[in-house]
Amino acid sequence: MKLGFIGFGGAGYGLAKGLKEAGVEEVHFYDRMQQTPPYAEVIRRHADEIGALPATTAEELLSRIDVVFSCVTGAMAVSVAEETAPFLAPGNLYADVNTAAPQIKQQIAGIVEKTGAAFVDAAMMGAIPTFLHRVPILASGGGAERFRNSLQPYGMNIRVIGAKPGQASAIKMFRSIFMKGLLSLFLEMLTATHRYGVDETVLDSIAESLDGVPFLETARLQMTKGVVNAERMAHEMEEVIATIEGMGLPAGMSRAAMEKLHWCAGFGLRERFGGELPQTLAEVLRTMENPAKKPHP
Repeated sequence: MKLGFIGFGGAGYGLAKGLKEAGVEEVHFYDRMQQTPPYAEVIRRHADEIGALPATTAEELLSRIDVVFSCVTGAMAVSVAEETAPFLAPGNLYADVNTAAPQIKQQIAGIVEKTGAAFVDAAMMGAIPTFLHRVPILASGGGAERFRNSLQPYGMNIRVIGAKPGQASAIKMFRSIFMKGLLSLFLEMLTATHRYGVDETVLDSIAESLDGVPFLETARLQMTKGVVNAERMAHEMEEVIATIEGMGLPAGMSRAAMEKLHWCAGFGLRERFGGELPQTLAEVLRTMENPAKKPHP
């Protein structure tokens, strides 16, 4: 198999390195920065290390290979697809692994598929330096099955989500709400606890509440309890904000939490559930999705 990479930075190099070690015959690449110092030296060193072959243009790259990975940035993904499209052919598979919104992936799919080439939205769900080509990947789009069938024999960890471009990236975006939000919460909380010298006490208290409870049960408990008590919790967050800002620290996450809780309280779920806690996460989400309907008794 002959693979091409548009963009040979961290992601492109990491995937190429793993795939070359796994037995891919040829790896080719084109990077806009491959002649621009200081990036040129790093790109050249990485290429020499794994035997990757440079192309001087996207056209030259596409003339050599069957499967091409777009490994740039979300901001560049559309322009790269437009630059590449004139040189794509029906036999090509275009895999976009960039972190971008679902609507961007749909736009790129439209550009690519007009050429007759197949498109796959490939969302990488882990760190390339850790996993290399074995990074968990969610795939969607018309070329998703071909992508999995072509590259799983080399050890790639690919799960096909569906035929619609953007489905895989949507999952990554929604997951990031939690994962990046969690880090942001730790940053806000621990910079405040450190001022008071109570880091371990606060962390131990949270651990006591959460340790031993499966994650899915934590999600159910937080949502079923929270939507009924959102208004009270929002007022409590006002005091949290006052505490943090009184220490001269930013309270952006706490302020966002207060605003989200006020938004939730606007659904009137406490009244609609009669003050009782709903039993399931699905019940909560269904009721929020249909605000005009009363919950089932």
